[in-house]
Amino acid sequence: MAKKSKTKSAPARKPRKAARNFSVWSAADEAKLRKLAGKTPTAQIAKTLNRSVAAITFKAFTLRLSLRLASSRRGRRLKVSRR
Repeated sequence: MAKKSKTKSAPARKPRKAARNFSVWSAADEAKLRKLAGKTPTAQIAKTLNRSVAAITFKAFTLRLSLRLASSRRGRRLKVSRR
Protein backbone atom coordinates (compact mmCIF):
# COMPACT_ATOMS: atom_id res chain seq x y z
CA MET A 1 0.00 0.00 0.00
CA ALA A 2 1.03 3.57 -0.64
CA LYS A 3 1.82 5.76 2.31
CA LYS A 4 -0.57 8.60 3.10
CA SER A 5 1.04 11.99 3.24
CA LYS A 6 0.97 13.60 6.66
CA THR A 7 0.31 17.08 5.30
CA LYS A 8 -3.16 17.98 4.18
CA SER A 9 -3.51 19.85 0.95
CA ALA A 10 -5.25 23.19 1.35
CA PRO A 11 -8.42 23.70 -0.67
CA ALA A 12 -7.98 25.88 -3.74
CA ARG A 13 -8.75 29.52 -3.05
CA LYS A 14 -11.22 31.39 -5.17
CA PRO A 15 -9.83 34.47 -6.87
CA ARG A 16 -10.99 37.72 -5.30
CA LYS A 17 -13.51 39.77 -7.18
CA ALA A 18 -12.43 43.22 -8.21
CA ALA A 19 -13.91 46.05 -6.20
CA ARG A 20 -16.86 47.64 -7.98
CA ASN A 21 -16.55 51.23 -8.96
CA PHE A 22 -19.74 53.08 -8.26
CA SER A 23 -20.65 56.53 -7.14
CA VAL A 24 -23.26 57.25 -4.52
CA TRP A 25 -26.50 58.77 -5.75
CA SER A 26 -26.85 62.37 -4.59
CA ALA A 27 -30.17 64.09 -4.04
CA ALA A 28 -29.53 66.17 -7.17
CA ASP A 29 -28.96 63.01 -9.25
CA GLU A 30 -32.21 61.52 -7.97
CA ALA A 31 -34.05 64.77 -8.75
CA LYS A 32 -32.70 64.74 -12.32
CA LEU A 33 -33.76 61.12 -12.71
CA ARG A 34 -37.27 61.91 -11.47
CA LYS A 35 -37.48 64.83 -13.91
CA LEU A 36 -36.28 62.84 -16.94
CA ALA A 37 -38.05 59.53 -16.24
CA GLY A 38 -40.79 58.78 -18.74
CA LYS A 39 -39.82 61.70 -20.99
CA THR A 40 -36.30 60.78 -22.11
CA PRO A 41 -34.89 57.45 -23.34
CA THR A 42 -32.97 55.49 -20.72
CA ALA A 43 -29.72 55.61 -22.71
CA GLN A 44 -29.91 59.41 -22.87
CA ILE A 45 -30.54 59.64 -19.11
CA ALA A 46 -27.50 57.41 -18.55
CA LYS A 47 -25.30 59.72 -20.62
CA THR A 48 -26.64 62.79 -18.84
CA LEU A 49 -25.94 61.37 -15.38
CA ASN A 50 -22.67 59.61 -16.39
CA ARG A 51 -23.96 56.22 -15.28
CA SER A 52 -24.75 52.90 -16.92
CA VAL A 53 -28.18 52.02 -18.27
CA ALA A 54 -28.37 49.24 -15.67
CA ALA A 55 -27.68 51.74 -12.86
CA ILE A 56 -30.43 54.03 -14.14
CA THR A 57 -32.88 51.14 -14.46
CA PHE A 58 -32.17 49.81 -10.98
CA LYS A 59 -32.38 53.23 -9.31
CA ALA A 60 -35.66 53.96 -11.08
CA PHE A 61 -36.95 50.62 -9.81
CA THR A 62 -35.95 51.43 -6.21
CA LEU A 63 -37.57 54.87 -6.48
CA ARG A 64 -40.68 53.28 -8.02
CA LEU A 65 -40.35 55.35 -11.20
CA SER A 66 -41.44 54.21 -14.64
CA LEU A 67 -38.96 54.71 -17.46
CA ARG A 68 -41.49 53.80 -20.14
CA LEU A 69 -41.92 56.62 -22.61
CA ALA A 70 -45.43 58.01 -22.86
CA SER A 71 -45.31 58.25 -26.67
CA SER A 72 -44.10 54.69 -27.09
CA ARG A 73 -46.28 52.37 -29.18
CA ARG A 74 -44.71 49.34 -27.55
CA GLY A 75 -47.22 46.74 -26.48
CA ARG A 76 -50.08 48.06 -28.58
CA ARG A 77 -51.77 45.81 -31.06
CA LEU A 78 -51.39 46.51 -34.74
CA LYS A 79 -54.54 47.40 -36.57
CA VAL A 80 -55.32 44.84 -39.22
CA SER A 81 -57.46 46.00 -42.09
CA ARG A 82 -60.27 43.66 -43.01
CA ARG A 83 -61.33 43.61 -46.64
